[in-house]
Formats: sequence, structure tokens, C-alpha cells
Amino acid sequence: MKTMIPARTATWRRCRAGLAAAALLTAIAVVAAPAIAEAKPPKRPNVVLFVTDDQATQTVRPDTMPNLLSLFRPSATEFTNAIVTTPLCCPSRATMLTGQYGHNNGVLRNDYRQLDERNNTLPVWLSRAGYRTIHVGKYLNLYRKARGPEAEPAPGWDAWQTVQEPINYYDYDWSVNGRTKHYGTEDRDYLTDVINRKAVSQVRRFAPKRKPFYMQLDEYAPHDSPGRGTGPCHTNHDPVPAPTEENLFQSAELPQPPSFDESDVSDKPSFMRHQLPVDISAVTRNYRCALASLRAVDRGIAQVHRALKKAGELSDTVFIFTSDNGYYYGEHRLRYKLNPYEEALRVPLMISIPPRFLDGAAAVSRTSEPVANIDFAPTILELADASPCRKRGKCRVMDGRSLMPLLRGSATWPHDRALMIEYEGKHHGFSSCIYQGVRVPGQVYIEHPVVPNFDTAECVPSSEAEHYDLEDDPYQLENLYPAPAATPDGQRQRALALRLQGLRGCSGIPGRDAPQPGRPQCE
Repeated sequence: MKTMIPARTATWRRCRAGLAAAALLTAIAVVAAPAIAEAKPPKRPNVVLFVTDDQATQTVRPDTMPNLLSLFRPSATEFTNAIVTTPLCCPSRATMLTGQYGHNNGVLRNDYRQLDERNNTLPVWLSRAGYRTIHVGKYLNLYRKARGPEAEPAPGWDAWQTVQEPINYYDYDWSVNGRTKHYGTEDRDYLTDVINRKAVSQVRRFAPKRKPFYMQLDEYAPHDSPGRGTGPCHTNHDPVPAPTEENLFQSAELPQPPSFDESDVSDKPSFMRHQLPVDISAVTRNYRCALASLRAVDRGIAQVHRALKKAGELSDTVFIFTSDNGYYYGEHRLRYKLNPYEEALRVPLMISIPPRFLDGAAAVSRTSEPVANIDFAPTILELADASPCRKRGKCRVMDGRSLMPLLRGSATWPHDRALMIEYEGKHHGFSSCIYQGVRVPGQVYIEHPVVPNFDTAECVPSSEAEHYDLEDDPYQLENLYPAPAATPDGQRQRALALRLQGLRGCSGIPGRDAPQPGRPQCE
């Protein structure tokens, strides 16, 4: 016989069961809450990359860049042995965008049209990972020819505030997401100040948002360019300072290291033996104008810093400061860049990372480990938890390494790392047509397989080379090549030549990337 349960008793039992279930769910929630909180992905940093144009390392001075040194350097890691793999604007910037040597991304001269897989670069990867991407300033050379007169934004950029070619400090076109606006010759039109204002406006627009942002601020200073025809720096061959700073540094002394106006170039390659003695007055003016032009760049650093602080994003932002290449002020009788000597290869590099993105490690103030611009993209991708791939799975194999181990003070870095330096293009009258070299701690070795014939102005095959001991000869005054085979220098040259052979055509990093058939991996 079935037992009958009074309605009130049944209701109470159901109520008690419901209360027990609720309590159980509450207990589970309490236990699970920390796990859920721990599983929530941490906030990713904003990244701001400042890139100057043709800045020699010796121009980073307290009187030219006080804001950089006071606001930025104290919390930054300074890389004292940083180079670019091709010391020329477009190849260097293409390497920053791809993490690849020029022999892999295609850009070995000043021509954006050489860039392979233009839809597969750093801004594309970051945008795919949820970043807002902002470009302000100069882009890769000949971009406008590749994209047409309106020069729509390059792939991957959400905000495009970019000066159009031909680039001048005055009287230029500016692209705002593909719409062109012309700037004239008024004081307010001075290019560096415009770049700085645009950068601040982008910070104000994107910093309060939930998504992190990546901003690449490509300055034009201290590049040479026409001015307005007045003042000490308004020739066609000097950097142009801001209107109120034209007369700064007009008494600055031109550095004259032992390599300045090198007296004996008989040991140098044939194209170097054609270099004329330095025009000291012209080089001095150029140097002084470069120093003055950097004051506006430094002012922009302070303005961006202040905008981030006001937005409450300063503690969530990584700053990277560098140049696309170095510059010659009369060293080895040279003025310009491109030749693979230390003055053009070496660049300033400082990276400031908020402590919480260092995984509890103490910030390293300085490192002399060998690094290069191939390392920028891998570093930024690690910070952003992003990969070098498009949506359809097409991935670039990067040749650089993330700098995070050095920033955290880890010992896991190849101390004897070999970096390749390379160029292929016009000779300009002062360089070889093609060179490949290898730079290791204390040594640099360069081969020039094609050099200019100054009688015919054509490029011809060659077997010229250079080898310098950077420890004993930091100014590269004595070319050790060719050294007798049985001597220590001869043995070093053979070893460096073999190492260079291993870097030619290299791709990827051992232990991180799958080897590609028939191709060595980079170091």
C-alpha cells in the first residue's frame, strides 16, 4: 500500500532539498571562484615604439634628449650592443615589421615594393590578437608608389596618420586613414611637431579603451631634408629643427674620433679608396642641425608620456626607443649611412617594461649582449601573447629572438650569437653594390661580392672583404683581410667566413621553429 505524504510535508522536503542544492552550488562557487579568477587572462600591455630616422648613438645626450633620459631611461633596459641588420631606412623598418632578415622579407634597399607578404606583418598579427594598431609618422620608402596617390593604410593598421612622400619638414601631404591633407610652411606645419600632436591625439583616443593598443611612432628627424630656405639648417642637405630651436647647438663641437677623416684608407675596399677628404664645415653644420632637430623628438616623448599618465595607462605601457640606423659624421671619410661600419650599424635601444610584465624579475638596467632589429617583433609578440600568423594560418618564420630573457635578467641567451648584416642595391658612389657580413662579439667580417666600377659606374664582381677586431681596433682603422692562413687572424677569418655561410639564407631559430629543408637556421 502506497504511503500518502501530507502536502505541507512534501513541500517542506522539496524546499529542504532545494536549499541543500543551493548551498552545494554556493560551496562549489566559493571553491571555484579563485580558480576562475586565476584562469582569467592577465591584462596585456600597450606597446609604444618610438623610431627616429638616421640617429647616431652619440646624439643621445642630456642636452638633446633630456626627457628621454629622465622619463624613460631610469626604468628602461639599455642595450649597448644593438645593431640593425641593414643600415638603411626601408630595410631596417621592414625587419622591425617582420622579425626577418632582408633575405627573407625581400627588402634589401629603400623600396617597400620589395616586401613579401605585405598582409602578414606585425600590425596584422597584433590586430588579430585583439590589439588596436596605430601608425603615426613616416612609413617605408616608396609606399606611396606602391599604393597609389591616396596611399590607403597599410595592412593591419586601424589608425593611419602617415606623412606621404616626398617627405619634407614643411610643405608635405599627410594621410589620415587614406584621406590626404596638405601642410604648408607655417611654424605650426613643422613635421615633427605635427607627428607629436597626432600621436598624443591617438593616445587620448585609444588609451581609455578596454583593448590594448600598439602605436608605432616613426619620427623623421634627424633625417636630412629641405627646409624653408632660412636659418642655419635650411639647406637641402641638413636636418631641420623646429622654428624656435634653429639656433640651438650652433657652437657644438663635432666629435672627431680616430676614424674621423681617416687618413689612410689603402687597406679599405676599392670603393672606400675613392672617398674624398671630409668637408669639415658641411659635416659640422649637419651634426649641429641634427642635435637641434632632436629636441622636438624629445618633446614628443614627454607629450606621449604625459598623455598616457593622464589616461592612467602609464603602468600598463611598454616603451621602446630606437633608430632605424646610425649615421656617419665624417668617420672613414663618410657622410650618410649604408656602409657596414659600426657608426651606421649601431643604434640606441632602450626598452622600459612595467614590473608586472617581467614575471616578478627585477628590471635589468643595461646589457651588452648582441641584439638587433630582427628581435623587435618577437619581443612585442611575446608581450602581446600573439603569433606571426594571419587568420588563414599563413605564418612567417621569424629570424629574431624575443628579448624578454634579457629584460628579465635570464642567462638563457646565446652570448656568442652571430648576427648577419646585408645589403643589395645601388652603390651611391660610396658603397658596394652587394655585401654580406657577420658580426660576433668583438669581431666583424664583411664580404663584398659586387662593387662599383668608378670608371663605368657599373657594378662588377669582386672578391674584396673586410675583417676588424672590434676589441683591439674599435674604430676599424686596420682591415685585417687577407691574413696569412697560419696566423690567428687567418684562422679567425676562415671561421667567420664559415659562420657567414651558415647565415646566408638562414631562417628561424633552433628549438623554436621547425627546420626548413635545405636552409640553415639563424642564431
